[in-house]
Amino acid sequence: MMIFKQLTIQQFLQMFKPKRKLNLIALISIISITLSTSYAADKTLDGIAAIVNSDVIMVSELKDAVQQARTQLKTPVSEDKLFKDVLEKLIMDKLQVQKAKSIGIKIDDAAVDTAMGTIAEQNNLNLQQLRTAIIERGINYKTFRESLRDRLYSDNLRKRQQRINSDISENDVDDLIRAESFNISENVQYELIDIVIPNSTQSVKQFNSNVKRAQNLRNKLLLNSNLSDAEISNFGASKRVLGWKNASNLSPQFSRALSLLGVGEISDVIRDTQGFHILKLVNKKGGNRQEIQEARVRHILISSENPQAKLKATQLRNKILAGEDFAKLAQQHSNDTGSAKNGGQLPMANTSNYVEPFKNASNTLPLNVLSQPIQTRFGWHIIEVLERRKTDKTREAIKQQAQKLVGTKQQSEATKKWLKSLRDEAFIEYRINL
Repeated sequence: MMIFKQLTIQQFLQMFKPKRKLNLIALISIISITLSTSYAADKTLDGIAAIVNSDVIMVSELKDAVQQARTQLKTPVSEDKLFKDVLEKLIMDKLQVQKAKSIGIKIDDAAVDTAMGTIAEQNNLNLQQLRTAIIERGINYKTFRESLRDRLYSDNLRKRQQRINSDISENDVDDLIRAESFNISENVQYELIDIVIPNSTQSVKQFNSNVKRAQNLRNKLLLNSNLSDAEISNFGASKRVLGWKNASNLSPQFSRALSLLGVGEISDVIRDTQGFHILKLVNKKGGNRQEIQEARVRHILISSENPQAKLKATQLRNKILAGEDFAKLAQQHSNDTGSAKNGGQLPMANTSNYVEPFKNASNTLPLNVLSQPIQTRFGWHIIEVLERRKTDKTREAIKQQAQKLVGTKQQSEATKKWLKSLRDEAFIEYRINL
């Protein structure tokens, strides 16, 4: 296993954050390890350590990188392993830069200037001060810039490759959620209805018949989850109202199925020793729930560009109170042209997405009561809340987290395979014995 890991530009720049002492010094010290150096001693006097396609790694480069690596080691490593790992790192860096250039990725001086500017800014330095700090550490400034350019090449190449391998299936996400269902459902209570088709037969034909009846019943329930007992019994099934159940007391099959359900939804067909079950999640509580406040509002906006904005908003409010039509006045006067054509009405939305005064009004106004003129940075508003609800977004949050975990794992595995293929397809000739 390599003892040095690849760093992305984001990780690279993260090392510069001012909250950590000596970040700049640490980064300058590690530059020869994390970045493939683009200089060497006079090649007429220097030896070649390895040939990488049409490029070479000089012995001087390898020695410099090994020397820098020693300063970063936290645990002792044999000299042989250190030289081998550093050389492999330099080879992989060169291969990535070569590949990036071959597919048309271009990193011009402006891109390097931007990255240098970011490094300087994150350390509260100007570019001249950054240059001085680099030189004081004994690093050639031009070499530093070119090494940073190489890292930009590699990082852009990796991002492009990750986009190619970014497809994540719903099944992958669902599998992870099921695998973690006990953790996801910790301290959760479910209110359940269990619709079951018994299965005690040893006959394959009857078993298949029961499977088909269970699936047909589920399809029927998806269209109408409130089927009568008589309709359910026509499928050879019975309905049991289980009431509230702690997730910890449910079978693994039930727990996995419920971890994917939203309130009011129907599970897939679940098979156990009793038969074939279809669960309806009536309600749930407890656990790490994530609720958001949503509201459907309508408003009239008078832009702050109008010097009489507040007065005009007040006049429009009085007209509405006197009986004039809100929607018509919004169409005629509101400067929010997007909602004006809908009579001032906005779609149901998470109120946290609104600017603070508008959000507060959306959360606190009594329903169907006209607000006083309310000022935001956009101007003066007259607001009316038509509907308000709390929405449980726990399921969506779990899905997003699972998607992120699956994506990270897939990208990591895909990157390893891609780097291996890059290495396998390259011409590598070692000129020194390690």
